[in-house]
Amino acid sequence: MKVGIRLKKFMAAALAVVLTFSTAPVMAVNAEEVTPTQTWVSQGNGWHYLQGTDIKVQIANNMIRISGSGELPDCDYWKLYERPWHTSSCEYLTIDSTITSIGKYAFYGMKNIKYVFIDTQTFIKDNTCFQGISYMPIFRITGKQTRTEMIGTIPYTSLDSIQAFAQTNSMGAAYVLDDQKTATAFQTSVNPSICNVYCATDEKAPWNNINDNGNGNVATPILKLSPLTPDSSLKVSAQRRYPGRACYEAYAAFIGDYNFATTYSIVVEKNNKKLERTDTTLQYVLTIPQQYRQVGRSFRLLAIGNGVVNIYDDLDMDDATITFATDTPSTAYALVYK
Repeated sequence: MKVGIRLKKFMAAALAVVLTFSTAPVMAVNAEEVTPTQTWVSQGNGWHYLQGTDIKVQIANNMIRISGSGELPDCDYWKLYERPWHTSSCEYLTIDSTITSIGKYAFYGMKNIKYVFIDTQTFIKDNTCFQGISYMPIFRITGKQTRTEMIGTIPYTSLDSIQAFAQTNSMGAAYVLDDQKTATAFQTSVNPSICNVYCATDEKAPWNNINDNGNGNVATPILKLSPLTPDSSLKVSAQRRYPGRACYEAYAAFIGDYNFATTYSIVVEKNNKKLERTDTTLQYVLTIPQQYRQVGRSFRLLAIGNGVVNIYDDLDMDDATITFATDTPSTAYALVYK
């Protein structure tokens, strides 16, 4: 069953922006953004304190260390020079697990930073916070605990935010986690898989040369046309990706009594041109990730496009797939279940 529901105008406008950039490798800089002024106070010996908080930074011995508790706030793009580390040439950046999030532009343009130590409990608020650091940096991701933010009824974790950042991999970065199980789950959280992911004990962990030990960027085919509506002229593909926040808000508004599973970007092409609409309604078969499969579980897809949320119920009886019919296939989707 397909149900189309009009989004409110303000949400549709926000989604238009999000969908435009959801697959872009680097976050665009919006120079018109206004960020509240934050005041750092120098205490000498490389120590600086953020007024009104217990957050502090020590800049010494080739390392910038952020400690204290709470959010490291957004930085004003036009006043990056006010950051205590702005002129630092340090190569190492350590962020304590008690820092709950890293704000926009926090380390933007810090081209000497090569090694970032961050815990799974810290949200990466925006791609711009690490945009423009050293090419091919190494992110050492420690811990297993996460923090959770609720977007409506949809849980979004700090690890989700790190994986969302890593899926772009626009800097040729590598990501090193504590053990192989955690590293594998991190790498395969999206499709195509995240590039250059390793466990700390792996002898191929790229402490010196990422180029020699590259991995990832493996795309698993997870979408096909149903044999009931074949069309050999069409090419269909799906990527499992993290969307922008406005997409989550739209999904939360229409999820009802279902539970959120994951998100996709689906593209249907003909002669290498993406089709927003097909001549007829066609059926597609999407593979359900193993961790969400369960006998008797009911699935549906929420699709966002052109100011409309379309709801597609499952047309097959297979617990491993969801079959849906549409004439507007190329858009963003959320898989939900109950």
